[in-house]
Amino acid sequence: MQVAKVDLFCCGSLAALCLASLQATPAHAQDASTSSAGPTASIEQPEKVGEIIVTARKRAERLIEVPEAITAFTSQQIEESGIESVNDVALRVPNFSIVEAQQPGVSAINIRGIGQVRNAEPPVAVIVDGVQLSSASQITQDLFDIERIEVIKGPQGATYGRNALGGAINIVTRRPTNDFEGWGQVGYETGDTFAASAAVSGPIVEDRLLFRISGSLRNSDGDIPNVTLERPANFEDSQNFRASLLAQLSERMELDLRYSRLDTEAGAAWYTLVPPGTSINAVLPVTADRLGRSERVLDDASAKLDVDLGAATLTSITAYSKVSSDLDEDFDFTPLDLLSATQTVREESWSQELRLASARSGPLKWLAGAYYLETDKSLDSVVFLRPGAGGLLVPFPIPGPVPFSATRSTDDNQAYALFGQIGYRILHKVEATVAARQDWDERVQLDRVAGEAFARTFKSFQPKFQLTYYPNDDATFYVSVGKGFRSGGFNPNDRIVRSFDKEEVWNYELGAKAALFDRRLSLSAAAFVTDIEDRQVYVFDLLAAAQIITNPIPAAQVRGLEVDAILRPLRGLELSASLGLLDSEIQRYDPTVFAGLPAAGDFTGNKLPQTAHSSYSLAAQYSHDIAADASVSARAEFNSSGGDYFWEIDNLDRRERIDLLNLRLTGRWRGLRVTAYVENLLDEEYVLEYISQRFSGAPLGNYSIPAPDRRWGFQLRHQF
Repeated sequence: MQVAKVDLFCCGSLAALCLASLQATPAHAQDASTSSAGPTASIEQPEKVGEIIVTARKRAERLIEVPEAITAFTSQQIEESGIESVNDVALRVPNFSIVEAQQPGVSAINIRGIGQVRNAEPPVAVIVDGVQLSSASQITQDLFDIERIEVIKGPQGATYGRNALGGAINIVTRRPTNDFEGWGQVGYETGDTFAASAAVSGPIVEDRLLFRISGSLRNSDGDIPNVTLERPANFEDSQNFRASLLAQLSERMELDLRYSRLDTEAGAAWYTLVPPGTSINAVLPVTADRLGRSERVLDDASAKLDVDLGAATLTSITAYSKVSSDLDEDFDFTPLDLLSATQTVREESWSQELRLASARSGPLKWLAGAYYLETDKSLDSVVFLRPGAGGLLVPFPIPGPVPFSATRSTDDNQAYALFGQIGYRILHKVEATVAARQDWDERVQLDRVAGEAFARTFKSFQPKFQLTYYPNDDATFYVSVGKGFRSGGFNPNDRIVRSFDKEEVWNYELGAKAALFDRRLSLSAAAFVTDIEDRQVYVFDLLAAAQIITNPIPAAQVRGLEVDAILRPLRGLELSASLGLLDSEIQRYDPTVFAGLPAAGDFTGNKLPQTAHSSYSLAAQYSHDIAADASVSARAEFNSSGGDYFWEIDNLDRRERIDLLNLRLTGRWRGLRVTAYVENLLDEEYVLEYISQRFSGAPLGNYSIPAPDRRWGFQLRHQF
């Protein structure tokens, strides 16, 4: 019945949008510009919704003309809505969620029902300034000095290859400028949090050599108390630095050099034991006798060379990245000194991409390229028995921390890909696009505990077919069929399976976009069906210090709808809304995978975990000029999601709906801006993550981790 309702709503919404957009007044394309709020941009007249230029398909295109479901945010939207991380982006995008609970960099991303597991490949490709990130630990970074963020939903395997089976996130930082400019910002927030960020840009040699340097600092005592230690558990001390150099080598050749570094020390794993009979959604105090600590250091460098060949542009992108992550945590999460654990990740990679793209003019557009990635990674996890375990967990005394179990692995991976895309205007208003990518992923793992090595190659051909109809400059209708895949790999032990298979999806999508009523209203909608093959599922073996991935779901399906609307009825007033609906089903399940374990069972017909049945976002912003060079604006935003289960697939642990109300008040005078804000105004208490004993092997019971309560703060920003 839920599937039928989703299908009916999809058809009705798309039909209404089709009828309305056919009546849209044709308008000529405008240059991209910034906006005050919401996932669109404004043009010359602020009461009209304008357009954004995006690079989601590795070429500059008008957002309204791209046959993909894309939510894009400009730099001004990012600043005025308070987006400072990918987590903030997820709140404002339907059918997209991120949970970062264990430690900074370890996240669980879900987009359109395609999920992620710890220390495994993400369901999205993340691209920063044209460079595709190679590690899941790099995704959840602070966002500052950003020009644009694009969230592309649906498989993007034909463009970005492996791991883009759920979509892609394209982050574009601000480029160096030919004029000297900069900005600085300081802020204070709940938890005795101090933050500062700044950027400066200008010419070294005018018109030839430009630079940009930016950075951010954040120091927080934290606001989630540990009642045993009588101090906050979620402290943070982080520093970010980014530098870019843009060289115009000739009229047809441009070189873009970039380097960034992130260094974070933070609290981690403030889980708490859930007593028997307690609701899994109950927010419980943190009681661990040891403070969880984590450290993450990211180093990234890239060189991008663009050569204008006249009829085409040749692009070369060379990138290097290094990830260092350390975790030290309590592992029984009680006031007793029973267990502790450490986890160390070291990852180093370099990549090379070469592509040739046709010039923008003409009915034929094409792109062809090749990609190479080499990755070396080590992952060590150790569980320790501590003195309190003596006589309680084991029948002998424990004088100090003693290793109880450990997994140690080293991975040496090489990935190759060839890709291409051809788009042709069959008729003046109809365009057909065919794209494809062939990926090879060679993986070798050494188990340093058992002294054994394993090797497998995962490969996938990922085509995409799109047919697009443009009735006028302000309307687009498209139908799309595309494939995506996530590579398989190896587990640190063979307790369940040593190797897990790749996951592949096919997506069938119908979408429409339109700007109506003289561009005062912007609408977009997409209905889709995604077939999933060999869904990867995560199980945590706590006592064996093993995080195990398997493929117990040979077939699953997700059906969904997404609708976005932006309305500017009056000058200075903007109203926006977005809605996402999902209905998932495990169509076939293999009960032999977990046979004999607490997680055993036949879960055919169940819902996929971490997949919210509904999510929506409502926002209103009003700006008013109080003088020739002064203005004030107020913004209210409400985000809601619910109807999903935590990461267990037996559907016994249902998460309560989460409703968050955020307010922002901003005053501007010339280059000065002052903002006061409240996040989670209604002080909604909710559980960020719940870990069932059935799927973790925890000896003492179930665990959960609380989310932060209401937060408030202010920011002072000056631009010059």
